[in-house]
Amino acid sequence: MSKLPRILAIAIVGSVLAVLAGVSMDGSGATTPGRNGRIVYAQEVGGHFQLFTIRYNGTGRARVVHLTGDAVHPDWSPDGTKIVFELDHPQGPPFCSVVIINADGTGLTDLTGMRTGCEGQPAFTADGQRIVFVRFDDEADVESIQSMDLTGGDRRLVTGKRGAGRTDPNVSPDGNWITFIRTKKEGELQAVFAVHPDGSGLHRLTPFRWQVAIKHDWSPNGKRIVLTTNADWVRPRKSANLVTIRPDGSGLKRLTRFTGGEHAKNAFAGSYSPNGRRIVFRFEQRDKAALATIGRNGRHLRLLTKRSENKPRYIDWGTTP
Repeated sequence: MSKLPRILAIAIVGSVLAVLAGVSMDGSGATTPGRNGRIVYAQEVGGHFQLFTIRYNGTGRARVVHLTGDAVHPDWSPDGTKIVFELDHPQGPPFCSVVIINADGTGLTDLTGMRTGCEGQPAFTADGQRIVFVRFDDEADVESIQSMDLTGGDRRLVTGKRGAGRTDPNVSPDGNWITFIRTKKEGELQAVFAVHPDGSGLHRLTPFRWQVAIKHDWSPNGKRIVLTTNADWVRPRKSANLVTIRPDGSGLKRLTRFTGGEHAKNAFAGSYSPNGRRIVFRFEQRDKAALATIGRNGRHLRLLTKRSENKPRYIDWGTTP
């Protein structure tokens, strides 16, 4: 499973290769409706996570940043021209900030410029005019979800609480809800919550016992949310699997039914495709992982890359600009 931060404990090729049989079933901010573009993800290079993009057919892999530090939690802008992400800085006191770049890696701008504490896990709003993110105030021991404009200004508090784990905010396509993962007991109990952008209407969508992973995503039409269950392997022989739910938490649909536990087959959610027909995710088997996609009905699982010990993480599917 992806490293679960304290908001995020700092420090955190080829064409389609195969179709796997025996699978049944049916953010970053919400995936924007449109033509399928490139997929962005983080992968470790020389001890640090860097960002890469790849075409949805598995070709054209390209590295987009060369940074000192960890580039994680990328999210495409709705028009597919920019990527916002979290940069975990390696020097001085632990800190992280929200950074925005052009799709080709140029024009890097640090929107927070923090030198202590952490701001990260950013995602664009559906109109592309604002960014939601997580801020951890170390002195006050408060973790909050906030929003800001594309310059890093006009900051607004959405929700926050002393000592409470809040991660991976995503905005619904209609802009009415922000979903996020709340940690009740790190490494064991995580659930999806939803709240209005003004902080009202806070409520839980999934049971904590589902042990969801921190990465989840809205479908482009706003009718489903994809997420991962049993991400911490608390129950032996139970694998991590993809499921989707309605925005009110009902209508569970299982997309994968892997079994065997941590060292068998597992699936970790990335995001929906812009056309809403497929979902990109990390497929793991025997401690190696690859980028993969699956139909929204749980059929036609395909690998985009070869399985490797260097696992792709924080996966998001963009539109064609």
